[in-house]
This record gives sequence, structure tokens and C-alpha cells, in this order.
Amino acid sequence: GTGRIGTAVATHLLQRDRTLKVAMAGRDAERGLAAVEEVTRESGQPCAWIPLDYRDLDACREAVALTTAVVHVAGPFTGPNKLAPLEAAIAEKVPIYVDVSDPIEYLDEAKAMSPEAEASGTAALLCAGAFPGFSNVLAMEAAAALGAPVEDLAFNYFTAGLGGSGTVNLDITNYGFGPPVARYVDGAPAKTEDYAGADLGEVEYFFPGGDGGLAAACWAWPFPEAATVAEELGISGTSRAGMGTAPAIWNVVLRAMVAVVPRSWWSSERFSGGLARFSEPLVALTDSFVGERHAMRVDVTSAAGDAVAAIQTHDSFRRCVGQSCAEFCLDLLDHGAAPGVRLPEALYAAPEPRRRVLKRLSSTSGTTSFGVDRVS
Repeated sequence: GTGRIGTAVATHLLQRDRTLKVAMAGRDAERGLAAVEEVTRESGQPCAWIPLDYRDLDACREAVALTTAVVHVAGPFTGPNKLAPLEAAIAEKVPIYVDVSDPIEYLDEAKAMSPEAEASGTAALLCAGAFPGFSNVLAMEAAAALGAPVEDLAFNYFTAGLGGSGTVNLDITNYGFGPPVARYVDGAPAKTEDYAGADLGEVEYFFPGGDGGLAAACWAWPFPEAATVAEELGISGTSRAGMGTAPAIWNVVLRAMVAVVPRSWWSSERFSGGLARFSEPLVALTDSFVGERHAMRVDVTSAAGDAVAAIQTHDSFRRCVGQSCAEFCLDLLDHGAAPGVRLPEALYAAPEPRRRVLKRLSSTSGTTSFGVDRVS
């Protein structure tokens, strides 16, 4: 990918390990060469460009042959041939594959390819961004700190400013208001109709007794970790995931639109994509004076009412996603992993690798706070 997330990943990789040789790939030559120029300028290291339609399996195989790692950040991970980059990495026996996917359907299909990945020697990590990704590992660490079986699990996110990441993120957000939301209810997997956009109240992205900080509205959205991490932990209660943004008026407008627009419209590319293209100039305008900011809070609660929260904040959503993806890739390059297709909560379930990768993820430039602590 040669978008704003792709350039953030490539820049961080080259800044962290100057021995790496990084090539960016995409369909648009003008955009691709501009991305390479930006990465070279910001990292101080050379970066190559490869013209590629990632949905073309044969072209993907040719592009990834003889590489050590493939990083796929060209969303939205839907549509025909969406698995082509993973299929190519497995076919060419690439040791490491990392992506920032999040649709549940994509994850299910990708995980079904685990036997092929095991046979080829490919260690594939899905959902390897900030959320999902970093947040999944935070949940596992919070559950370990709880020291008791998890009853309820909550993921809360805040983003202000998309860093120029374009209509893709807006389109993905809009589309999410349509389908049922995968999560856990009463300890069992469920798909809740008409749930995305529900008001989850105000979330504090700081610990009690601290100096205070960000508090923002949050509304439900179908992040896959509400289902996948709940399954990994075997929770006995309910899970949820949601997000909020700034300025606060956007939260009000979105919830109002979700209340009146039919769910089937949100699931339509014509409506969700059109709304994304229409709203992008307005979002860019508000971003110019709101600025960028990112925050995550993961809460785990036991049946006895004990609770642990994990909180991380950063000065840029775009950079946090890119840095997180790059750090997951670097961790796999440095330490390896058994072949197969996995999610972060499974790959980093054990204490030593989990704390190792959390140290990487929580110490990137731009991080403004990080902690895991009991809150009750």
C-alpha cells in the first residue's frame, strides 16, 4: 500500500532497522513514486517502488518472490481476490506476512488457510495495527493482570484527525454501521443487529487519581476484537468495542444518521462510499484545526467485580497504526514464529513474547501515555 498508513509503516521500518531493504507497491505510479519520495526523505534511507495490482495473484507472486516479509496495508480487505497477497506469500514460501485487516469475514477465510501456511513455512499475522492489533495484546496483558477469569471485556478507542489517510478509513467506518456486530453476549458468540452506532457513554482515557486527561464520547462499532479476543479469553459475560472522534459534533451527527438511515444503505458501497467521498473535505477541514490524537482503553472485569484497564495514548492515529504494524513485523523478523495464520491475541498469549512486543509497541515516538493497572 502507498497510502498514508503505508508510508508510515515503511518510514518506521527504515528508521528502526537501517539494514532493511523496503519496497512499496501499488497501482498508481504517480502516487507510488510520491510515497517513495516521502519515505526516503523522512527515513533518510532509500526505498523502492513496484507497480502492482494486489488483487492479481500472479503479479503478487512475482512481486513477493525472494522477499523475507510481506506487509499488506491496502484496505479495505473486502471484495474479489482480497486474499491474494496472503495467498502469494504462502505460495512463494515467504517467511513472514503481516496485515492490518479487520473484517470478520476476511479473518475467517484467512485463518482457514493456516494449514497451507504451516506447510509453506509462512508465519502470518492478521490484524496487526493499533486497533485491532496493539489493543488485542493489551487485552491479553490486562487479563493476565486481573488474575481471574474474565467476565466482561470492553475496547474503547478515540481518534481525532486521520492524518490524510483518505476516503478508505471513512468508507470502512460508514460500512460498519450496516451489518450485525460480532461480539460475545452471556459468554457466547453473537451477532447483534442494529447495534453499531449505539451510544456507549463517555470514556476516560486516564487512570483514576491521575492528573486527568482525555474523556470522550464512544459509540459501538464492529471491531473484530470484541469477538476474537473474547473467544481467546473464553469470557463468561459480554464484550463490546466502540470508538469516538473529535470535534464532538461528529459523534452527534453519526449517531443521528445511524438512527434514521436504513442499515441496508450503510452496507451499500454506493451509499457508504459516496458519503465518504462527500464528507472527506469536511473531515479534512475539521482535522486542520482539531489536529491528530489517538487513544485506546481496554477494560477487563471479573465476576467478583475486580477490574483492570490498559490505556495507551499517542499524538497521531496514522503514525500509531503504521508504527504498530512495523513493530509487529520487526518482532517477527527478530524472533520468528511458528508457521501458520494467527491473530495477535493468539501469537502473543504467552507472557514473555507478549511483554516483549508490548515494550516495542508502547515505546514508539509520539506515545504520550501507557499503563496497565487495577481500577477497582
